[in-house]
Amino acid sequence: MNVFAICAVCVITAVISLAIKRYNGEMSIIIAIAGCVVVLLSVISYTTDIFSQINSIIKTANIKSEYVAVLIKALGICFITEFSSDCCKDAGQLSLANNCTTIGRLLVLITALPLFKEILNTAVSLITMQSQ
Repeated sequence: MNVFAICAVCVITAVISLAIKRYNGEMSIIIAIAGCVVVLLSVISYTTDIFSQINSIIKTANIKSEYVAVLIKALGICFITEFSSDCCKDAGQLSLANNCTTIGRLLVLITALPLFKEILNTAVSLITMQSQ
C-alpha cells in the first residue's frame, strides 16, 4: 500500500467517524480505531525491509546486537504507547492518555537500564585508566 492509499484510508475513516459521531459516539470511536488498525497492519509488511537494513548497518558498523535490541524494544514501546494514547484522546479520556504516555516513558527507561549500566561501566573504566 503506497502513501496515498494509506492517507486516503485515514481521511475516509476520519470523515466516516465524524459523520457517525452525531448519532453514535461509541461507534465513531470504534470506526476510528479500526481504521488505525487497518493502516498499521498494511504498514507492517514494510518492517521486514527496515529490519534487513538495520541488520546490514549493524554488521557494517560492528555494533553489539544487545544495543540494537534495546533500541528496537524502546521504539516498539514508543509506537504502541503513542497509538494507545491517541486512541484514549480520541475517546475523550485525557487522563488515561496521560497515564499511558507516562507508563510508556517508564517502560522505555526500564528497557534502557542495561544500556545505561554499560555506558556507566565504560565511563568508570575510562576514568580508572586515566587516573593510573
